[in-house]
Amino acid sequence: MKRKLLITLLGLLLTSISFAQTISIIGDTSPSGSWTVDTNMSTTDNITYVLYNAVLTSATGPSTGLKFRQDGNWTTNWGGSTFPSGTGVLNGPNIQTVAGTYDITFNRSNGTYTFIQTAGFPSIGIWGPAVDSQNGYAGPDVDMVTNDGINYTLSGFNFSSGNAYFRQDDNGTLVWGSTAFPTGIATTSGPSLFIPGGEWYVTFNRLTGAYSFTYPSVGILGTALPNGFSGPDTDLSTADGFTYTIDNLTLTDGLVKFRKDNSWDINWGSTDFPIGNGTQNGADIPVIAGTYNISFDRSTGAYQFNSTLSSSEFSLNGFSAYPNPSQNSWNLSGKEIIERIELIDILGKTISVIEPKSINFTIDGTALNNGIYFAKITTATSKHTLKLVKK
Repeated sequence: MKRKLLITLLGLLLTSISFAQTISIIGDTSPSGSWTVDTNMSTTDNITYVLYNAVLTSATGPSTGLKFRQDGNWTTNWGGSTFPSGTGVLNGPNIQTVAGTYDITFNRSNGTYTFIQTAGFPSIGIWGPAVDSQNGYAGPDVDMVTNDGINYTLSGFNFSSGNAYFRQDDNGTLVWGSTAFPTGIATTSGPSLFIPGGEWYVTFNRLTGAYSFTYPSVGILGTALPNGFSGPDTDLSTADGFTYTIDNLTLTDGLVKFRKDNSWDINWGSTDFPIGNGTQNGADIPVIAGTYNISFDRSTGAYQFNSTLSSSEFSLNGFSAYPNPSQNSWNLSGKEIIERIELIDILGKTISVIEPKSINFTIDGTALNNGIYFAKITTATSKHTLKLVKK
């Protein structure tokens, strides 16, 4: 009796094994890279099939991609029109995959599938003589940065004049190119892109091929602006990538800094206001409330805040200068003893240093050229800067 039962159970097991279906993925973007070689999935119930850490490439059109199929033949196969998840249909279209490493699940009963990315995003680099003038295409890429595996950026790189491609995963067969500069749509295996020498801020969309090369951005942010140091930056304008300006920017009493490409990697600051030379990771710039025309030189860090205010008397925190504008002199007065006055021209050059030791003082401007000057006032407890206009 026991022997008969054992034979019956063994027979059922063999029958179950003999009728288990094999499910695989196949296609030119599958791990095999071929429409003739399957990559088998595993199952514990003959319904849900899984494949872990499968490395896929990107589909480039309807004739590329991958499919699920049963028992290694095309009699039963599933395709789908969505990625990374969807419902496969019998003899459906090729699934348009995006390059990456995935855990794949497929349900043989209802056709549902999911591709869950498990590894880092595909790398995108710029490759060619424009990034390695010595080795050209024999040299390495300069890698771009991404947060989503789709949009990539490159900041702070100085290009040589030359040609280059966008390239994925250091693979010379996965390249995009175009003849348009500074913006365009790169196509797979397109012509190499000519890049003029200089520093460019580069963006690239891995799915659409859209790209742009622009001058690095310089923005200003801080507590003197509504959004504080959390940003976003208020960008300055540039025509050459070195001199940046913004007009009629209203600031409150507070602190600001300049930074490049909306990142703290490169930022400039100083303790001087309204003119100074910002240094990398320097101090926050103390700003006096007002409306300013601002200029900044990215190569030297030199900056100017030029007030748009013009009146017969200019006062600030209890200090005043009058007449202002003036033809010859300015009368300065305050609520504290003025220990020191530093007179500075618009280029940041110190013209004179005076120690009045008085609440009132007259600055003689008869020998000065017409223009804008700044009086940096120091008392025992504070520092202030007044704008002076000679006409």
